[in-house]
Amino acid sequence: MTKTLIYDTKIDYMILNTFHKGLLTTLLTIGVYALHAQTNDHILQVPETLSEQQLSTFKKSLPKDGWFILHFKKDGDRLLNYSNKNYEMSLWLHCTENGKPGFLIEYSDTYGDGNYGGIDYISSNTKNGNRIQFLLDHQDYGDPFAKGDDQLARFETALKKAHQLTLSVYTNEFNPQTGKDEEKLNRSIDFKLEHSELLDKPVNCGK
Repeated sequence: MTKTLIYDTKIDYMILNTFHKGLLTTLLTIGVYALHAQTNDHILQVPETLSEQQLSTFKKSLPKDGWFILHFKKDGDRLLNYSNKNYEMSLWLHCTENGKPGFLIEYSDTYGDGNYGGIDYISSNTKNGNRIQFLLDHQDYGDPFAKGDDQLARFETALKKAHQLTLSVYTNEFNPQTGKDEEKLNRSIDFKLEHSELLDKPVNCGK
């Protein structure tokens, strides 16, 4: 009788403990989503401390329709675009401090087998010998970050009105038939461009 009572008590404790853990996870998740309600839907405060599970939940809840800003307490604001499933774009056109306009494309957590998340693919500072081409609604703007202020201003004006940004990356590959290196399109990456009003906001420039 005593053994049965002790066993039942252990089971009750395990159930209660599991319930508490589940409730805590639920409350933490609700807390992460509540951050969206406390701010503009596309200007979001990043919690200072997040577990791996909370961080994953937070990232999945981020907007996927165009631009949004993440505010970091220590690192300031960053303008981001997660509308592409496999790539994440960070863009800075107006700097809060010293710096010049630029961009960074990183692999997302869902690229390939999932082990590339957060790794840099290409940026305005690191092209690894590749040629990049920005297109807005299929109109070619070349590489506005390498062409000077006038071309960049033209690109920014068009960016605010466009619906789709396409970044095409060209690499040089050896052609065995000609025995020469030839430029070929490696990939094109599309992003949606909702909430263009955020493009005017000063953000932290650079990675």
